[in-house]
Amino acid sequence: MRSNILKTLIKQIIRHAMWEGQTKTVTKVLASSCRRDGMPEYGRFTAKEIRRITSQAMLNIKELMPYFEDLDSIGNYQQEYAGLLTLAVYRALLKENIARDYATNLVGDMIWQAYLNNKGAIPIIAPLRTMWWKITTKGPTARLGKYLKAAMKYPFTEPGYKIKLYMDKDVWCMDIYSCTVYDFFKKFGQEEMTFFRKTWCTFDYSGGEYLVEGSKYRRIHTLSDGDELCDARYFIEKQIST
Repeated sequence: MRSNILKTLIKQIIRHAMWEGQTKTVTKVLASSCRRDGMPEYGRFTAKEIRRITSQAMLNIKELMPYFEDLDSIGNYQQEYAGLLTLAVYRALLKENIARDYATNLVGDMIWQAYLNNKGAIPIIAPLRTMWWKITTKGPTARLGKYLKAAMKYPFTEPGYKIKLYMDKDVWCMDIYSCTVYDFFKKFGQEEMTFFRKTWCTFDYSGGEYLVEGSKYRRIHTLSDGDELCDARYFIEKQIST
């Protein structure tokens, strides 16, 4: 009983913290963006417009919660809720008469900004871990594997994620057969799935380059395209260049 109460409290804290972080990224991205893609003559988002968008996003969260599965794993829960927040913001932008493609691009920028802003619950841990891995691993390929293995411990854990991680020569292969965020978005229509593919799925390319200096990401198949898996491949570019 106590463990359930504690987990419920943790989830409440996660939702609050994630929404606070989301409003910051919405504000930062929109404050420096044009109202229309590449057309500054239409002006930029004002503080009043940004507040209106975030308020609408809050209303959208309430409407989306019936589709949200209360997953037991904290990491899975966090990932699914992040997906819900991005869809809520996307719909708020559409409500503001922002073109669909541009709204998608803006949310993609927000996802990346949120990634850059995320320092973890204890900010000092990440840089210390990176320093330790540099000392204890031989080369960037081994260090890349450290990041991927750590991600499989949190947040990409079972049962929401079913992943097979292995090496093929100097390439780290991550075959993803189940994805928590994909499972959330497939409850909706084709528009939402296209939005998911153009934001969350394309984020992987930038994220792959950010892990280790020289690292790259490639993928041929993906769940959001109707394939049976995402065949994610991580490697250090200079090691397999022709």
